[in-house]
Parts: sequence; C-alpha cells; structure tokens
Amino acid sequence: MRTNIVLIALCAAVACSPLSKAQLGAVQELALKSDTVSRSPEVLFREMSRIRLERGLFYAASLSSGDARCAELTAVAVAAADDGILVGKAKGYVDVFNSYLRALRSISSDQRWKGVGTQVRGIGLRVDSILYRHNSLGFGEEDLPVGYARLAGRVMGYVSEEVMQTVQGVAVRNTVIAGDTLVSASCDSLIAILRSGEMNELIEHERESVKDNYSAYLSAMELAGQPVPVEYDRRYVELLMKADNLPDIRNRCVSALRSLKKAHSALAEDFAAGEEDISGDLYEELVRLNRLAYQVASGLDDLIQ
Repeated sequence: MRTNIVLIALCAAVACSPLSKAQLGAVQELALKSDTVSRSPEVLFREMSRIRLERGLFYAASLSSGDARCAELTAVAVAAADDGILVGKAKGYVDVFNSYLRALRSISSDQRWKGVGTQVRGIGLRVDSILYRHNSLGFGEEDLPVGYARLAGRVMGYVSEEVMQTVQGVAVRNTVIAGDTLVSASCDSLIAILRSGEMNELIEHERESVKDNYSAYLSAMELAGQPVPVEYDRRYVELLMKADNLPDIRNRCVSALRSLKKAHSALAEDFAAGEEDISGDLYEELVRLNRLAYQVASGLDDLIQ
C-alpha cells in the first residue's frame, strides 16, 4: 500500500513538469552558442593587441639608431601592457557572464537526471546477479525468483529519471528567469564597449598603422640596400587583411550579443508565463543566434590564424 502511494506521488510530480523537452533543449542550445558569443569581445581585443605588436616590430626594425630602436620597442611593450588593461576590462564582463552560462549548462545537462536512473537500474542488475549466484549454489529448497529485481530496477530507474527531470526543470526555469537581468546587463555592457568611439578609433588606427609601419620598414631596407624576405611581405599582407576585417568582426560580435540578449529574454518570458513549449519568436531568435554565433566563430578563427 505504501509503495502504491509513493508511486502515485511520483507520477503526480512527473505530470506537473514545468519544462518540455523542447524547452530544455532550447536552454542547452542557448547556453552552448552563448559561450562563443560571450567570449568574442575578449578574443577580438587580444588579437587587435597582437596586430599592434607585430606592426610595431616592423616600425622598430626601420630605425637605424640603436637608441631609437630600443625606445620604440619599449613603447611597443608599454602599448601591449595598455592593451592588456582593455582586454582585462572586457574579460571582467565576460567572466561574470560565463559564470552564469556554466551554471546554466550544468543544471540543464541530461546527466543531471540520467545518472540517477542508471544507478537505480544498476542496483536491480546487481541484486539479480546475487540471486542467480545463490540459486546456483543449491543451498535452498526452492530457487529464489530471478528477474524481478531487474524489472523493478528498470521501472524505478525510469521513474527516478522522470522525477529528477521535474526537479531539474524547476531549477532551470527559475535560473533563467532570475538570470535574465544579468544577461541583459552583460550584453549591453559588452556592446557599449564594442560600439564606443574609443573602439572605432582603435580599429581605424590599426588599419592605417599597419600600412605606415611596413612602409617605413621597406624604406629603411631600400636605403640600406638590403632585400626584404618574402615571408615579411606575406606577413604584412596577412596583418593588413586582419586589420581590414576588424570592423566586420566587431559588427558580427555586436549583432550576436544583441541576438543572445533577445533569445534569453524571450526564453525567460516564456518560462515566466508558464508556456509549455517554445514560441515561434523564440525559435526564430535561436536560429538567428545559431547563424550569428557561427559567423562570429568563423571571423575570429580567421583573425587568430
């Protein structure tokens, strides 16, 4: 009787699960794509710093005076340190954002509930193994029935999984609703940094400086009568292409962050309203986020190479 009451209670808990599989899948997809998007500003700033370092080395190599060259290399090192401060500022927002995303990925993972069912089913298998060995010894007048423990383990395993999914659904739902303000503020802050006048000046400065610094290096080599290695020309072309692509990559990052903010907000609104499935607007925003995340990842890969 008591067992029946427990089973009825468990089934009732399963029936009131707050999230559908599609909704939980949407959370997992959002958390997965958000990782690339949220880290993109930090990667962008770091690669800009590398462009500045390498074109600065070309300019330093154009100086004939040892003192002047040493002074320029020192200035390059100082500029790299300053860039580190800018990267650190963006990283601060990214770290806070990603702490939330890691938590969301963790609590929405299938392993949160599958592990419980696997353990319960495993107990049933182990009990059956014990019964089988007992019967094989021939000590008892009657063999103990084998198979019931395994069957019971399977049933309770599946029930346990459903109950844990219910508990997981509640946790995910509450986390998304509570975290929406954090996501919105983090996206807005990163977008503000990327769209700032300071960022525009930095991008334009790098695009022009790559040309100016390499031109100075070529002029110095010409005056000295020294040939320029073809690998230096190749590296210049690579740096120039990267610098010219900075505005496009920055804009991709901004678009992806805006999409991430909208997708998370739509998800939180659906959860707060008690929706039982993902809405059409949310689905479209998740598709858009997936496309933009791919574009951001592709652009950053080109920049890093």
